Amino acid sequence: MQGILAARIDRLAPDEKALLQQLAVLGREFPLGLVRQVIVQPAEELYRLLSSFQRKEFLYEQPAFPEVEYIFKHALTQEVAYNSVLIERRKLLHEQVGQAIEQRYHDRLEEYYNELARHYSRSDNTQKAIDYLRRAGQQAVQQSANAEAITHLTTALEFLRTLPDTPERVQHELGLYLTLGPVLMNIKGFAAPEVGALYTRARELCQQGGDTSQLFPVLSGPLEVFILARGVAAGP
Repeated sequence: MQGILAARIDRLAPDEKALLQQLAVLGREFPLGLVRQVIVQPAEELYRLLSSFQRKEFLYEQPAFPEVEYIFKHALTQEVAYNSVLIERRKLLHEQVGQAIEQRYHDRLEEYYNELARHYSRSDNTQKAIDYLRRAGQQAVQQSANAEAITHLTTALEFLRTLPDTPERVQHELGLYLTLGPVLMNIKGFAAPEVGALYTRARELCQQGGDTSQLFPVLSGPLEVFILARGVAAGP
């Protein structure tokens, strides 16, 4: 099926193929206004191409308020078109989409933390990837979406570890651990090795000094609970 879809995409006219690839970076579904903000193309030409995609059953249009939205008819079509974009081009497009979302929805950005985390984590903008992954993780914690929170926060930590070792990085890393710790306890249990490793690492960061030292008491309690829970689990 992937081969058939790839062949269909390759047979498109160059302008159609280029636009379909850009739309695939936006995601499975997207509002027309965001398309117009990201795609630098005359409106008349853009509408012509979107209509062509509907006739060829790549996309379909769905009524929405306050503007029309488009959705790839099949998730696999979006995936194949996305994977056909060169990696460096893909990264650039993701950053452009992230910037467009920030500008377009600046007054209600919290509704788009997941989208922004996704786009910036696939771009070369590591700082913004970390920021929006952290925000999306905190939002997931508030919504009791623990599995989603763990995914966002651990991904943010992975990005953070690629940055130079500075006091600012230590602060950010500690903040992520303090948010992630209680969630991990809820999912894995107090005695889980992952919980112990997390709080041990957090306490090590506190011991590096600086403004983080006041957080040491906050970490001592969970670490003691972990040690106690491990002792109970091990038995006499």
